[in-house]
Amino acid sequence: MNLKEYLISLVSYLPLIPSAILCFAPMKNRLRFKMLHIMISVICFFAVVLPILSYVETRYSLAYNSLMLPLLVLCFISYCMMLNTHISQSLSIYLLVMALMAFMSNFSNAFDAFMHPESDLDHFSLEAAVFQIFISVLLACILYYPFSRYGSYLIDNLNQKSIWYIFSVISGIFIIYNINNVVHYYSTMHTNHVARAYMTNMILFFLMVLMLNVIFYFIVNSLIESVRANERIRILQMQEKQYNAQQKYLETTARARHDFRHILRTLSELAEKGDNKTALDLLNQYIKNYPEKDTADYCGNNAVNALLNHYFQIAKDSHIRIEQHISLPDRLYIDIIDLCSVLGNVLENAITACQDVPEDERFVTITVSREQGTELYIAVSNSFSGKVNRKGKRYLSTKQGGNGIGLI
Repeated sequence: MNLKEYLISLVSYLPLIPSAILCFAPMKNRLRFKMLHIMISVICFFAVVLPILSYVETRYSLAYNSLMLPLLVLCFISYCMMLNTHISQSLSIYLLVMALMAFMSNFSNAFDAFMHPESDLDHFSLEAAVFQIFISVLLACILYYPFSRYGSYLIDNLNQKSIWYIFSVISGIFIIYNINNVVHYYSTMHTNHVARAYMTNMILFFLMVLMLNVIFYFIVNSLIESVRANERIRILQMQEKQYNAQQKYLETTARARHDFRHILRTLSELAEKGDNKTALDLLNQYIKNYPEKDTADYCGNNAVNALLNHYFQIAKDSHIRIEQHISLPDRLYIDIIDLCSVLGNVLENAITACQDVPEDERFVTITVSREQGTELYIAVSNSFSGKVNRKGKRYLSTKQGGNGIGLI
C-alpha cells in the first residue's frame, strides 16, 4: 500500500467534517442531544471510520464513490436519529449541503487539472485534496451563520413537508448536475476554451444554488409573516368582540343605574309602610333583571384575556366545565402572538376532544403561571375518548391526515 495514496484518500474524506457542521447548523433548536456532545460524537466517528475507509480503498484499489455513497447513507441515518424533525426537513438540509460540497469537489478537480494537465481523476493529487478541504472549510465558515440563523428560522416555523420535499428535489438536481460534470481526463480542460466554459458554468450554477436558497427564504418568510398577520387579526377580532360585549354591558348597566334611584325611593316608601313582602319581591325582581357581564377578566393582558373569553364561551356553549388558574407576570419574555397561538391551540384541541365524550363528563382545566423566575408554565388537561395516535415517540393528530401542525 502506497502511503501517499493513503494520505490522499484520507484527506479526500475530510470535507465530511465541515459538511456535518453545516448540516447541524439549521437544526440547533431541534437537536435530541447537546450540540457539544453531537460534535464530539461526529468527530470521534470520523476519526475512527475515515482512516479505515482510506485503508480499504487504498489496499484494494477501490473507486472513491464505492465507499463514499454507503458512508453518506449511513451518515444520513445517524443524522436523522440525532434530530427531532420530520424526515423531509432533514433530507432537504442534508441534500442541500451535499449539493454545495459537490461544487467544492468539482472546483478541486478543476484545480487539479490546472496543476497536473496530463493527469486524470483516478490520480487525484494531494495538493488538490488539500485544496478541497480548504475551500470546504471556507464555505462552512461563510455559510454557518446564515444557516444557523435563517435556516433554523425556517426549520422552526415551516412544517409543511411537501415544500421541504420539493426543495430536496431541487438540491438533488444540482447533485446530479455535479456528478455529470466531473472531469475524468484533465487534458480536456486544456482544449480550446473548455476550462473557461467549465468554470463559468460551475460558478454560475453554484451562485444559482445560493440565490435559490435566498429566494426560498424570502418566499417562506413572507408566508410565515402572512400567517402571523392572520393570527394578529384573529386576536384583534377576539378583542373587538370582547370590547363590544363590554360596551353593551356598560350601556345596559347605565340604564339599570339610572333606574336604581327610583327603585330606592320605592323601597324606602314600602319600608316606611311596613310592606316588607312587596319590597322583597321588588328587590328580587330587580336583582333578577340586572344585566350580567358577558366577559370576565382572567388576567391583565388584553390579548390573552380576549382569547380566554372567546374559548371559554365556546366551552360554555358546548356544556364543558372550565376550571382555570391564570396568573401572568407583568413582563412577558415571549411574543404575545406566540403565547396566544399556544393557548389558542391547546384550548381548541381540548374543546374538540371533549366533544367525543358525554356532556356530564366534559371538563377542561388550564393553568398558566410563572415558575422559576422567567419560565412560563402552561398545563391543560381535559376529558377525551381515550384514543391516542402515536408513531414511535411522536404523537399524531386524531384529525384527518394525522399530521397536526399544532402538535409539531
